[in-house]
Amino acid sequence: MNPAEKYIQDLFSDKQFFEKEVMHVNCDEDRKEIMALMSKEICNESDTASKVNFLKIKSIEELDFSRVTISLVQIILAELLSLLKEKNYPASQIETIKKNKEHLSFIYMIAQIYMRRFGSEFYKEVINTFFDLISIADKADKLSPVVVEAINGTQNKKSLMEQHGGGQILYRPEQAWMRVKQARDDKNKKMQVYQVEIVKLIRRVDQLKLQISAIAAARVLRLEDVKNVTPSLLLDMFTEEDDIHLHTKKTMFSYVSTGEPANALIQIAQKGYTQATAPQDKEDYKKISEFFKKRNNTNTKYFIDARFEEYKQELLIKSDRYRQERLKLQTLRERSLDSFESTLKRIKETMLYNLQQF
Repeated sequence: MNPAEKYIQDLFSDKQFFEKEVMHVNCDEDRKEIMALMSKEICNESDTASKVNFLKIKSIEELDFSRVTISLVQIILAELLSLLKEKNYPASQIETIKKNKEHLSFIYMIAQIYMRRFGSEFYKEVINTFFDLISIADKADKLSPVVVEAINGTQNKKSLMEQHGGGQILYRPEQAWMRVKQARDDKNKKMQVYQVEIVKLIRRVDQLKLQISAIAAARVLRLEDVKNVTPSLLLDMFTEEDDIHLHTKKTMFSYVSTGEPANALIQIAQKGYTQATAPQDKEDYKKISEFFKKRNNTNTKYFIDARFEEYKQELLIKSDRYRQERLKLQTLRERSLDSFESTLKRIKETMLYNLQQF
């Protein structure tokens, strides 16, 4: 038996090895997480979605969970085939493995275990689609009839809000709409805080990158490069703020070193002042000349090197902060609405029980 054949044999004779290799799980926490991800795919992207997603059904009587395990098998099988392609198994061999009944039975057994042990993750995702259905109504009186059926029940199906200890957790559709609205508004406010901070960080990171690249470019500027700048180009650099190319050039020249390079730019600005006829242009050239006079006093090698290291250090800190804030925002986005409103949490618990008995 060659190594490739032995690998397949090991995969389909050891459940834990299969899970580790194909599903990248090592413990129950991993299994729960991967089940949540697969549940999201089943509810939103699979062929089964039309029967388990509240946004896609016309009546709660259409809810049908009979093919969920098969959908799990299809997802796991797809991961297996992707893994084998990465390991350069021949297409013909992959096709044989794909159609092997014993292999499919093995995967079906794993899917059954996941559904039995972590099926609540699937039903929670189904309930999330119920909250999504409520969310799309801009007014309570525009709620989908499916929401009304879930609350009141139908001739053939009892209310999904009926508590197994007796009574209902919710009776009126407008109550559900208001609770979802409150949760959604709270979630959006929290997301907005992160989004504002992320925008600030992006701007600062971009500024730091520009400063760093400008210093690096200024370090290799030759005196001839500086002298080739025309008065009109200098004026454009300092007045056309919306032009990114000109703004980048201005930033680079702002780090020109003291001595001859800075003096050359001062002279170019003074020449522009002499040649200008418009009062505003003369005023701008005067400001440009003063700008480079200040740079001639400050842009020593020590000063520029210190700024360069300072910007690099800040860039590391801000980039790391940006990644952290992005992760926090992503985590917040993935939180379901019931985590923002206690009544919705109780509704989910009630619906979870009822859907598992559906």
